Amino acid sequence: MIIAGIIAEYNPFHNGHRYQLDTLKKQLHPDLVIVVMSGDFVQRGEPALVSKWRRTQMALQAGADLIVELPYIYAVAKADVFARGAVAIMDRLGVNALFFSSENGKIAPFMNTLSLIEHHQADYDTKLNESMKRGLSYPNAHAAAYRAIAADKSIDLVDLAEPNNSLGFQYIKAIRQRNSPIIPYTIPRRHAQHNDQSWDQENTIASESSIRSHLQQQSIQSMSNKVPDFVADRLELAHREQAYGTWELFFPYLKYKLISSSKERLHAIYEMEEGIEHRLQSQIRHAHSFQAFISAVKTKRYTWARLQRLSAHILTDTLKKQAIPLALESEPDAIRLLGMNGVGQAYLAKIRKKITVPILSKIRNHRSEMVELDLKAAQIYDFLTIKDQTKTTYSETGHPPFRYDEKTGRFLNE
Repeated sequence: MIIAGIIAEYNPFHNGHRYQLDTLKKQLHPDLVIVVMSGDFVQRGEPALVSKWRRTQMALQAGADLIVELPYIYAVAKADVFARGAVAIMDRLGVNALFFSSENGKIAPFMNTLSLIEHHQADYDTKLNESMKRGLSYPNAHAAAYRAIAADKSIDLVDLAEPNNSLGFQYIKAIRQRNSPIIPYTIPRRHAQHNDQSWDQENTIASESSIRSHLQQQSIQSMSNKVPDFVADRLELAHREQAYGTWELFFPYLKYKLISSSKERLHAIYEMEEGIEHRLQSQIRHAHSFQAFISAVKTKRYTWARLQRLSAHILTDTLKKQAIPLALESEPDAIRLLGMNGVGQAYLAKIRKKITVPILSKIRNHRSEMVELDLKAAQIYDFLTIKDQTKTTYSETGHPPFRYDEKTGRFLNE
């Protein structure tokens, strides 16, 4: 069997994602497509535009068979931790083909690059540490160390300065480190770049960030040519129930946490390093918006994404003593099921007894530290986005996975 996997955020799902999914099916003819998807906070530290449940529905309608959640501790993390957590889940679910988009679009340069770095690991580590001591951020230091050892090499290598190449490289590195049987595949990225804010009304491809920005200012109908029809419908339904997840919406609560917390408490927060808490507390009192706040705090070493992740950890009160063992020394201790169609349900029934960790349809009966952190992040997200807090909705602990009938195109539980 070919069990294909995609690691995604779908924030939101758009035409570039559909192209990737359709291309996967044309090239690999998989028996099943599993998506490991971020929850209510994403890798760059932002609240997701709409909840993980609405994004799960989008993925199922687009043709994925099984959607599982990437736990918060991996989802809101630098690229190597993000990749390691996602690949670990795929490995446990029996995925044997990982499919991703990249600027390069060919797998051989990725394998060459990994072999080169492994062969020159000591030199690479030295140059990485030197770059970080000069004040470079980890991504830039990583790219600088790589450029130094790749100079004058005649083999075909991948450009790790490109964001999707860099993330894809971390997937392949995680596969190698696990000695996993997963085979990686890549195609040229048709998406606009993540931070590309340009908006061409005629172009059917736009970046997730430009779609999010556009949605906050314009109607859903105005960007309908950039997302499938069912996504536009889901976004409209989601926005009736919840405000769009943005840092500007969450900012007053972050401000409260920063002002009311002691420096000792802030220093205990995961990824709070080098006394940055002093700078955060100094600047928060004058900031009138999240964007103004991050702009004032940002340095060469503390990138926008790193500060957003740190802000998420402050908001969720994620502590070093809890997070470091989970993120760096552990693996996912459960797999949270978000949605499935008939094919996905049949596959789960087949492999469930072979999997060494629980597969959670609901999280009432499994409350590990990792799951508790997911629960806290989801509850904060819901509290800040749900418009009518008195409305009866599923609690996070009791929300069942969505079941989708791919033959009729209907959800069996909504």
